[in-house]
Amino acid sequence: MKYALLLNNAAADVERWETLSPEEAEAARAEEVPKWEAFFARVGERGQLVTGVELDGPWAAKTVRLVEGESLVTDGPYAETKEVVGGLLVVECENLDEAIELAASVPVADRGSVEIRPLAG
Repeated sequence: MKYALLLNNAAADVERWETLSPEEAEAARAEEVPKWEAFFARVGERGQLVTGVELDGPWAAKTVRLVEGESLVTDGPYAETKEVVGGLLVVECENLDEAIELAASVPVADRGSVEIRPLAG
C-alpha cells in the first residue's frame, strides 16, 4: 500500500532557518545531509521509496480559492500553524504499522512531525 508522509518542520525552526547567513545555512544543511543519506539508503534497500520532494519555504506559497466563480489568490499558506510542511515522501509499505515505523525514522520526526496518509484509490 502506498502512503504519503508529510514532513512537518516546527514553524520556529523555519523562521530560524530564514535568518541564517549563507555560511550558517550551508553548515546546518551539511549537518543534516548524513541523516537523510542514511534514511534514503535504508528505504532504497527495502524498495519502499516511491518519490519524494522538498518544498520551498512558506513565503513562496500561494493559496487559491474560488469565490463566486472568481479565483482569489493570496500569499502564503492558508493557516498560521505551529508546523510547516517542508516536504513530501510517497512510500510503499505492507501495512500501517510498517508506515509508522518508517515515519519514525525520518530525520525530521525528532524535531517536527511526520503525518501519514494512505493514498486513495
